[in-house]
Amino acid sequence: MVSSYLDKGTHGLGITTHPFLIECRHTVTDQLDNPPGGFHLAQVDEPTNYGRLAVRVLLAIIVSSLVVVAWVRFGRKTPVATGDIARVAIYPVQAKIAGGNAGTPGMQGQDEIINQLLVFAHVRLHNPNSTPITLEDDWAVITLPNGETRRSLGASGADFDKVFQAYPQLAPLRMDPLRRHVQIQPGQSVDGLVVFSYPLSREQWDTRKSMQVTISFNGAKDVTLNAPAS
Repeated sequence: MVSSYLDKGTHGLGITTHPFLIECRHTVTDQLDNPPGGFHLAQVDEPTNYGRLAVRVLLAIIVSSLVVVAWVRFGRKTPVATGDIARVAIYPVQAKIAGGNAGTPGMQGQDEIINQLLVFAHVRLHNPNSTPITLEDDWAVITLPNGETRRSLGASGADFDKVFQAYPQLAPLRMDPLRRHVQIQPGQSVDGLVVFSYPLSREQWDTRKSMQVTISFNGAKDVTLNAPAS
């Protein structure tokens, strides 16, 4: 007994007793050193803060609404021009390159025929919007029967003039070009000739699937126009 030991041996050991009670209490813990019936703090989730959750949901709804409004205002309502291709004319050009020596003495190489097709498109454009739009660029894509495509940019102002200088017989087709950077005022229309060049033959043109001319603008969406079949 602890009390007996203290009574008998304290004087001999030089230990002085004091008049207070020492209480020893044994705490039972589990294998994780957790008090019985208690919870370890690391295993307890914080109580759900419904106010904070409601704020997050509200912010998500507001952001989604702003995205929809921006799309309606700036996406779907972006100005769009209208137009058509009044007519299309072509002029096939063939260049023959005389063959030189084929490497065998006395044998001439075969002549090479290069096909070039000039396509003249009379394009008309209209601005139905309340703000001006500016024509930036133009190009055309021809789709062949096998699905392959050929793309050509419209001739620049200098090249436009060179075409009619090189082939004076095309004078009846000439008209004012559809100029880049021309500004179309609200409610106004412009038209002009665009010249395209392709490495195609007349036969390939006649069997084409389609030809589409695309006009790009500053201040409006691109416009793609289908060329007449004939």
